[in-house]
Amino acid sequence: MATPKDPALERRKVRLALRTFRRKAGLNQPDVAEALSWSPSKVIRIEGGSVGVSVTDLRALLDLYDVTDAEVRQDLEKSTRDSRRPPWWSPYRDVVDPQFAIYLGFEGTADALFAYDPTFIPGLLQTEDYTRALLETRNSSERLDAVVGLRGERQERLLRGDEKPELNFLVDEAALRRWVGGPAVMRSQLQYLKAAAEYPHVTLGIVPFTAGAHPVLRSGSIALTFTDGDDVLFTETASGALTTRNDQSLVDDYLTDFDNSRSGALFGHRMTAFIDDIIKHYPNGHAETSAGPPDSPS
Repeated sequence: MATPKDPALERRKVRLALRTFRRKAGLNQPDVAEALSWSPSKVIRIEGGSVGVSVTDLRALLDLYDVTDAEVRQDLEKSTRDSRRPPWWSPYRDVVDPQFAIYLGFEGTADALFAYDPTFIPGLLQTEDYTRALLETRNSSERLDAVVGLRGERQERLLRGDEKPELNFLVDEAALRRWVGGPAVMRSQLQYLKAAAEYPHVTLGIVPFTAGAHPVLRSGSIALTFTDGDDVLFTETASGALTTRNDQSLVDDYLTDFDNSRSGALFGHRMTAFIDDIIKHYPNGHAETSAGPPDSPS
């Protein structure tokens, strides 16, 4: 099923184009601010993506950078207008905190995603029953429905949408063995993991207990990487969430730890056999609620 482009895609396209044109023009950000009688922070925010750009300001920048190609200008003006539409997740705004909103603005535009959680199944790989069992004690039924809906749409876009980033997951053995929702829920969840791993753009590794205190164990996070830089790191802890956008060294440290932990993980047939062995330890004494394979309608 085709999914509409997130306005964040258009916003990113415009800001990267403007940065490229500025550099080709041989100007730095203070030069631009002085030429247009803007504050330097306005140029920084536009190129950094923390604010959008109006069509009027876009035209002023393109004039300054001597971009005269009519087709290029029209295309960027269209993208600028499209970037100001509400984000796809706006129906779930009540359950999206500010830091997660920043993250969601980048998730759909990333070229690759690297996710690890030391305790639970990563959200993008959770079944609905698992999510509900995990969150039901801390949320009203209305809020829980919204969280489940948001997570389901993220999965639809990233796993089955038209624009599929490279998805890299490490799942700790602890998450496979922790009874979230009971044995029936866990059996379905583990079967779902195996099915999700069949997608060609998904790489799933299991980090067994025998890996010991592997590098990424204490830093469950999601890193988003882009071919043109400006990588993003999202970290969620008991004290709150944080989206880091302007510290490439922090992202690089996490990716290094992720890669080192991946060296001790199980992939492919070894991963599947490992999950199958754990499934055997979940009692199957009553009917299960199946989440279905990833291609099933939610």
